Amino acid sequence: MDEEPTSDSESTTVERAEADGHGTEANGDVIILGLDGVPPELVDRGIDAGRLPNFERMRAEGADGTTRSTVPPLSMIAWSSFATGRNPGNHGIYNFMLKEAGEYGTNFVNADTLREKSVPVWEYLDAEGKRSGVMNVMPGYPPCRTEGFHISDNITTPSTGDYAFPDQLREDIESRVGEYDVDPYEGYDDGSNEENLRGLLDNFFEIEKKRIEVAKLLFEEYPCDYYSLVFSGPDNILHVLGHVLDGTHPKHDPRVAAKYEDKPLQLLELYDELLGWVMDRMDDEDTLMVISDHGHGPVYQTINLNSWLYNAGYLDLKSRPWTRLKQFGYNYVYDAVERVASELNLFSKLKMGVARTNGDDTPGPDLAELLTISRKDIDWSKTAAFTVASGGQIYLNTRDHREGAIPDHQYDEIRERLRDELLAIEHPERGDRVIDSVLYGEDVYDDQYADTRPDLVCMPAPGYQIQYPQTMKTKRVFADPPKTGSHTSMNEMHGIFYAWGGPVQNDSGMTVDLTDFAPTAMSLLDVPVPEEMDGEIRADVFEKEGERSRFDGKVQAKRAVRSVVDGIGAD
Repeated sequence: MDEEPTSDSESTTVERAEADGHGTEANGDVIILGLDGVPPELVDRGIDAGRLPNFERMRAEGADGTTRSTVPPLSMIAWSSFATGRNPGNHGIYNFMLKEAGEYGTNFVNADTLREKSVPVWEYLDAEGKRSGVMNVMPGYPPCRTEGFHISDNITTPSTGDYAFPDQLREDIESRVGEYDVDPYEGYDDGSNEENLRGLLDNFFEIEKKRIEVAKLLFEEYPCDYYSLVFSGPDNILHVLGHVLDGTHPKHDPRVAAKYEDKPLQLLELYDELLGWVMDRMDDEDTLMVISDHGHGPVYQTINLNSWLYNAGYLDLKSRPWTRLKQFGYNYVYDAVERVASELNLFSKLKMGVARTNGDDTPGPDLAELLTISRKDIDWSKTAAFTVASGGQIYLNTRDHREGAIPDHQYDEIRERLRDELLAIEHPERGDRVIDSVLYGEDVYDDQYADTRPDLVCMPAPGYQIQYPQTMKTKRVFADPPKTGSHTSMNEMHGIFYAWGGPVQNDSGMTVDLTDFAPTAMSLLDVPVPEEMDGEIRADVFEKEGERSRFDGKVQAKRAVRSVVDGIGAD
């Protein structure tokens, strides 16, 4: 990016850049801005209304289309595929909770999980001497210590965690911009209460305004060859505006809608201003991309698949007193406790605490076992199928598990019968079909991590969401959604894609897979693309050819060196 050192901060930029050997001349940098959860139709509406001039400029002078998400379109899986250029079956991150191979236990995913199973693009670039700047790409904690900078994400980062690398970056952010909120979920409310909705929106907007200022600081004072900065604001506000934006939603109130229906576009206007700021500072050879990892839509009802599996005879619970007590609590007390905890702004923090302390390798108390219907409550000798997280991924309890109940010769028969029964589920009051499609795991995910791959993947019909299984009620399968907007059905499979800059061809209507961004970015930076990446080098969008290579060994060598250096620094 161009530098015009006319102020003290810009002079600092030049000094840091020259000291780091990056320089200020044209380098053909690659800049990717991620807007989590933005549906294409929202940007189209903003452009048509003349409110997003820089998006409009990108469309007129560059390329635009859609980004194809993962199955299911959940942010943790999606951004992991974006970061690695690999199918979930080859990077091993299937959900926020990851099942252990041949076991029933789960662990909450973080950046160490991703790095153990795969290689994010910034590590490949680091091995080739390229600097990367990363902000809020999940899973991001602990931050990667490659050349450049790394700010972890707001899902995997604990409130006491060191969220930034290098160490000086956190001090720079907090002295120049203010506190960087790594856990923005102040409350867990569906937004149907107007006062709560106003508070949530005010909070999210304030966080995003600060994130934009942080982004400008990063561009000015931490020059890199590759930038990947993600903003969570769109996903946050669209989760609580489902009933506002959809006039047919059961909780829709025209009076409230008139006040808040413009909020998504107001947020996009903030990002549009940032786009213009970045475009003004780009060199002729630089490339700018703006993407989202999935879309968004309204949710009317949720289905708990573990509850359904229990009632359909595929899952059973132990008869021990503690399990019976929790079962009674979820059937008769849970809803009231959830309402009170939400009003006290405790529920979201408690839910995240349960997720982060889940797993045999996690220090501290197992809150999942203490507070939820956990794996220790399931009678595995009588269980044929189960889920471990939201999103509709079902595992069969095959004989490769410690207490497997399904022999190999019955696997196909049971899986096919279960698939048929899932597709036949109807809502008892609405009368419509709940599950749109049930896919075989091997048809969705590749084979490197087949030992933890789901056997079936359910995609709900529009308006339905598959909910967190540990909140299962044995007497009720359906419930009101915790948020009125979400992204789990095929309707939310596509996000936005815009590209602008020197090598971008002027075209429209293409679809770019999330796995395509990493290999394409590497080719734009004249770095060989790892053969391990599943994505394509999109030469149809960018006037740039790329070559494939194998160099995981270089990455491992750099990791070993960093481990030694970090160890010396710690001493």
